[in-house]
Amino acid sequence: MAPHRHRRTNKNDVNIKSLLFLFIIFLNVVPSRGLTDTENLLKFKASLADARALANWADDGGQVCDGDRANWIGVLCDEGLVWGLQLETMGLKGKIDVDSLAELEELKTLSLINNEFDGPLPEVRKLVGLRSLYLSNNQFSGEIPGDSFEGMGKLKKLYLSGNKFTGEIPSSLAGLSKLTTLKLEQNQFTGRLPEFTAKFEAFNASDNRLEGPIPASLANIDPSAFSGKIPPSVHTHLFRVLLRYKSC
Repeated sequence: MAPHRHRRTNKNDVNIKSLLFLFIIFLNVVPSRGLTDTENLLKFKASLADARALANWADDGGQVCDGDRANWIGVLCDEGLVWGLQLETMGLKGKIDVDSLAELEELKTLSLINNEFDGPLPEVRKLVGLRSLYLSNNQFSGEIPGDSFEGMGKLKKLYLSGNKFTGEIPSSLAGLSKLTTLKLEQNQFTGRLPEFTAKFEAFNASDNRLEGPIPASLANIDPSAFSGKIPPSVHTHLFRVLLRYKSC
């Protein structure tokens, strides 16, 4: 019977195994590098069907922001970071890549007013840091899910006017206490106005097909903010309710 031979441990084998073990731990602990503002903006541009107006958005080695000065059209900068996009009247259309915009950590304001975007409302609730969102005068359409604005507790100004939205005003808007401006006019919203928690400086829901009484939270809003496509009998009722609230 052959004697049992013990396998000698090679010190090099031990070192290699230790290094592999440490490397695996490193991969699991150290987060991967996120994309830069430049890369995220170029991803957003690539998602558009027509981005000719953004011709100077190019990865040419330069920086998007030079301190507070933007080198790219429509970009607003603060201390070298992108804090806003003002892309108005540029003929933009196609898909809005919200995921790439959500990676802009300092993004506070987004304006796409007077472009050619259509289809349902994008998943804007992913942009939790927004203070202002301007989507007026596009071709957005369809019903807006009730939870579309959940988690956007910092939002102060929202412009959805001049689109083709239908269905009820999303219930999640009612809980945004910091809203000061809400523009919903010139759509096809139906149903009742919700009871808002916000104290509005500016509010407009005219030229829709809303029904029911004006909620107490909107009692101080000018009656013209509710005029337009509302059935005449309902509008008369709304106006009487408003006068009653104002007289209290």
